Amino acid sequence: MRLASGSNSHAVLIGCGSYDDAELPPLPAVRNNLDDLRALLTNSANCALPTARCTVLRDVRDPQLVGEALNRAASEVEDMFLVYFAGHGALDDRGLLHLLLTGSKTELLRWSSLRFDLIRDTMASAPARNRVLLLDCCFSGRAIEAMGDTASLYFGQLEIAGTFVLASAPANAPARAPLGDRHTMFTGELIKFLRDGSAAERELLTLEALYRHTSRVLGAKGEPRPQRCGTGTSDQLALAANAAFRRLTAAEVPEHLRRAVELGEAGDLVGALTALQGLARQCDHVLGGHHAFTLLALQALAHAEGESGHAAEAAQGYARLVERLAVERGPTHPDTLQARHEQARWTGIGGDAASAAALFAELSVDASGALGPADTRSLSCRWQHAHWLGTSGHPQRAAAAFAELAESYGSTLGERHDDTRTARRNHAYWRDAADSA
Repeated sequence: MRLASGSNSHAVLIGCGSYDDAELPPLPAVRNNLDDLRALLTNSANCALPTARCTVLRDVRDPQLVGEALNRAASEVEDMFLVYFAGHGALDDRGLLHLLLTGSKTELLRWSSLRFDLIRDTMASAPARNRVLLLDCCFSGRAIEAMGDTASLYFGQLEIAGTFVLASAPANAPARAPLGDRHTMFTGELIKFLRDGSAAERELLTLEALYRHTSRVLGAKGEPRPQRCGTGTSDQLALAANAAFRRLTAAEVPEHLRRAVELGEAGDLVGALTALQGLARQCDHVLGGHHAFTLLALQALAHAEGESGHAAEAAQGYARLVERLAVERGPTHPDTLQARHEQARWTGIGGDAASAAALFAELSVDASGALGPADTRSLSCRWQHAHWLGTSGHPQRAAAAFAELAESYGSTLGERHDDTRTARRNHAYWRDAADSA
């Protein structure tokens, strides 16, 4: 993770906010996009691009002028070659992407617009170690003539070897720029993040962090989420220093956890997840992956993912926690067993009942050996194993497992206990399901 070297980099910022074609609505905020993005990239605290290495092309009419600027910049760059475009875009009747310039005409799309494949070829041939494409481009009205899945056609063309691409999602509408806003919506979030930073991120704001932020914020607003693709380690290149960064200390972790939990309890699940994701990353970076507070932050994050409806992410989070707890405290420590229980449970809730059953089968054996067969946690693992056996299409095995479990509950808790009765009802349910199969 490092900042791009300004003296060995070049950025070409292209923006078209006015159009001669009456079919293309104006985008007045594009002018501010260009000005503010240039100010960020040339700031001494960030990439510190010299003015001569930050080319701004505003309301260009002639595609050749863009080509000349791109070729000139590409030939003299060693570290980062960044291309940004804001404006309208369109697919022609063959599905090829065109970026619309001020002089573009929709009825003469191929002759008057900037073909994206030319940009792609120029970027792919540049000698830069890192190539970055930021595309704030949506489709406009009836300019879309291609048949089929326009999103697939669009994003399939954005893949450039050795390049990190971050693009606003396509839509049959002009680029979003709410009336009175300084920027278009996608670029506005991008600029705000690079300018103000985030307490949830590390010292430098990488391209991957930029994607995470814009995706989360725009998704929470009900807007299409940006798309990204990249190769190698280009996603770890940073465009700006994190203005909101402050190194975390161990003493501060409990307070950060408390605030994140309060956000979730108040109904701000997005805010809680963001806070916990940042806290987990900072704990991991500053305190180490096996520190008690790092493990606690990972547990809180995995729990929040599940409670927010992200079952697969919760299962993955608990799997990471299990790996670290197994090293730090042992595979059969009560904390590790609990994390394994949650990993298996969220795996099943996420739709993989067979894997959940397999995880609980192994866990049941380990829990019984470590805690004792009559321990309520051991019995809970056996219950979950039986449930996911039935859910995964094995009703006969589920019935047998619940029958054994009912006997265990009966001898431990008594025949009148609710858990014993519920186990017997489950046995009857899966027995009937097996008989009718």
